[in-house]
Amino acid sequence: MLPYDETSPQDIENYAKKLIGKTFYDVLKEYFKENELELEKTLSKNKGKLGNLIEEYYFYYKPNSNPHADFEKANTELKVTPYVKGKNGILRAKERLVIGMIPNDKPIETNFEKSHVLEKLQLILLILYFHDKNKNKLDYSIDFVKLFSILGENCKKDLEIIKKDYKIIIDKIISGNAHKLSEGDTNYLGACTKGSTAEKSLQKQYYGDIPAKRRAFSLKQSYMSYVLNTYIVGNVPTYESIVKEDETVYFEDIVLKKIYENIGLTIEELCKKYSIENKPKQVNSILIYRMLGVKSENAEEFEKANIEIKTVRVEKNNHTKESMSFPAIKIKKFVKENFENSEIYNFFSEKKFLFVVFKKNEADEYQLTGAKFWNMPIDELETIGMLEWNLYRDKFEKGVNFQVEKQSDGKVIVKNDLPKKSETKIFHLRPHASKAKYVINGCEYGNGSNSDTDELPNGDKMTKQCFWLNNDYIIEIIKDIINKGEEK
Repeated sequence: MLPYDETSPQDIENYAKKLIGKTFYDVLKEYFKENELELEKTLSKNKGKLGNLIEEYYFYYKPNSNPHADFEKANTELKVTPYVKGKNGILRAKERLVIGMIPNDKPIETNFEKSHVLEKLQLILLILYFHDKNKNKLDYSIDFVKLFSILGENCKKDLEIIKKDYKIIIDKIISGNAHKLSEGDTNYLGACTKGSTAEKSLQKQYYGDIPAKRRAFSLKQSYMSYVLNTYIVGNVPTYESIVKEDETVYFEDIVLKKIYENIGLTIEELCKKYSIENKPKQVNSILIYRMLGVKSENAEEFEKANIEIKTVRVEKNNHTKESMSFPAIKIKKFVKENFENSEIYNFFSEKKFLFVVFKKNEADEYQLTGAKFWNMPIDELETIGMLEWNLYRDKFEKGVNFQVEKQSDGKVIVKNDLPKKSETKIFHLRPHASKAKYVINGCEYGNGSNSDTDELPNGDKMTKQCFWLNNDYIIEIIKDIINKGEEK
């Protein structure tokens, strides 16, 4: 007889709450308390699949690939998932929450209301454990247990966005373009890759001839972080919602509508309209939030969808001087990565951007010209992007050559032979530090400190590097906005 009522979600949750404060080892030890030998055997077999361990040794059912809910009689799905703690003390989900596989060998349900996704999401028992990299996996502590439903009152607006996300994914699949799916296509619900390597996971599409990676429906990591902090822990910074309770229009359309209401206004005029004085350094970003009705810089929908605002200043000649920087890389880690598991691949395959364009007018003032949501097309990332990424990795692997030059004024300049921006289309590497600093063959150059440097495979150090989106590539992305602006 089971120690819980398998027909009652509440009773299942109550039973699960007894896990709080325990480790996975505690669960196994309790199950095998009278059989030390079996405990040891099981320990050696269960080093990775912690969710399976909870299913089999706490809830007493065998892990399976059944498309229906884990607790079928209670219509409740079980998800055992990790969280981590940031330096600021804020908790975040360590990974996305996989809901179920996307079929590649049969038709897919086009109606969200009838889909396995909704079936799985309508009631989930979340069991969260703290991922401590300094501990053995079985010693991880189970800290939170809670029932969560996307159909709950608090998730009404989320559900509408998830429905739209589902349609975006489905439309791409049935048009025979499953190979072009990317997590950046959507906001809360994603289509994540599944398979040990991309090559092994490639399979023929039901709706098309081009092989596509195996993918699964999932709630994005950013969305799960919000769920963790808001609905489970209840300890979260104050977020402001862009979408009001009575608004039924799609979230992205609302954002663009609010921005386009201000088209043609200069930065000065916008500052006056939204009562921003003394023009702070991040004035463009602040203005965008104000247009969206957000007083802080914590827009709820942006946090959930991991959307990043990027402003672009375009000159009169329709060019921009600025490339766009992204987080710094760790060179020694970078050379050991393969592209599809790299930080840069994960970043651009999952990230969505809101580009807001300001163009210089005849009076030499920047005025609001337009905006668009954008994510990097996966076929671009996996072709041109991969070639350019490998260009840099191979160079670091073979060794960067430095040239130390002393100028007439006595200033010492250090040049390197990393590929230049002119040799790439999408992104290039450039310094990511306020001051330059090098340590070459034991000799130090530059006015920076060690904190401005990163170590090379040979032990030398150079100024920290990061990837930058090429300014010409950015102009291509926003070309439609510029052209539309010129038509007016």
